[in-house]
Amino acid sequence: YMRQDASVECGTDEHKPITNLAIVFIVLWPIGSLVLYTLLLAACYKPLKKKTRTALTRATRFLHREYVLTYYWWEALELA
Repeated sequence: YMRQDASVECGTDEHKPITNLAIVFIVLWPIGSLVLYTLLLAACYKPLKKKTRTALTRATRFLHREYVLTYYWWEALELA
C-alpha cells in the first residue's frame, strides 16, 4: 500500500522499480544489521576487556550490557 502516490498501480511498468527497491532493502536490512552489530562489538572488545568506558562502549551498551564479557558478542549471534 503506497501512501505517497496512490496513482501507481501494482503490476505496471511504473511499479516494477519500486518493487525492486523494496526487495533490495528487505534483503539488505537483516544482513546490514548483522554486519553493523558485529563490527561495533568487535570494536568494543578491547575497552570491554580492560573495563574502560569509551564513547563507543557507552553508545553500544544495549548490545552487550546483558552479557558477561565472555559472551559480549551473543547479541550479534542471536541476530544471525
